[in-house]
Amino acid sequence: IQLLYIKEVILISQKNFLSQSSVQNFLSARKHSSTLIAIGVMLCIFSPITLLILISLTRLDILTSSINFATGIGVIVLILLVAAAVALFIAGNHWLKVHENFEYEECNLSEETKEQVLKSSKEYENQHLVLKIIGITFCILSAIPLMTGSLFIGSLSNSRIDDLMTGLSTATIFLVGIGVFFLVKTNIVRDSFNIILQIEDYTAEKKASKKIIEKYATIYWMTISFIYLAYSFISRNWSQSWIIWPLAGITYGILEAILSLKKKKSISE
Repeated sequence: IQLLYIKEVILISQKNFLSQSSVQNFLSARKHSSTLIAIGVMLCIFSPITLLILISLTRLDILTSSINFATGIGVIVLILLVAAAVALFIAGNHWLKVHENFEYEECNLSEETKEQVLKSSKEYENQHLVLKIIGITFCILSAIPLMTGSLFIGSLSNSRIDDLMTGLSTATIFLVGIGVFFLVKTNIVRDSFNIILQIEDYTAEKKASKKIIEKYATIYWMTISFIYLAYSFISRNWSQSWIIWPLAGITYGILEAILSLKKKKSISE
């Protein structure tokens, strides 16, 4: 009778463990989505490049077309790239939906499953480090084009310098886009291991606060998109309005940190 009781307790406890198949499906889906989402983010960053190049070449009299024509072509390309990015986000989000509750709820693993996930995580660590180094390197190198433009300050008028810097900023945006692609891709994959193992930014406590933050993320980014497009069309200042996106990213990080601290404080109380 005692043995039967022990077996029953073991069986009951094992019902709360995540199955190996569900864990593997989750990891595979996140890996698949990482590429789609990373490309989507990169396309969003690339979207104003054509517009800025055409504006710069037109103002520098390298192109003979009017500024309105150049702006029109640039905006069309921008919208096409954003549309493609949105399509990739939707496709990537489809894969993120596979066992998405793991990201917000506690994950109980059997010893065997935990060892397998730990092994896979350690095997990916070297690849993560390489991709992270590549991404950071490209982001650092992105400062070179703008620094190069400063070398012509003495030989060109202020208006010409502004036009030249507009063109050179496209190289900066291009390098940032490549760097961000590698960072987004590898961080999504690495986070998938952290979610299952419940470490770093995905402890049980942080998962609870993250669930609250994600509610408002969609509204936030839709609002930022509206502000960007509305300001750009009204002011026609496409050459500078792109700065809204990095500022929005920094602001989102600050808001996320504040909400996490509030959640942590309420739990402690």
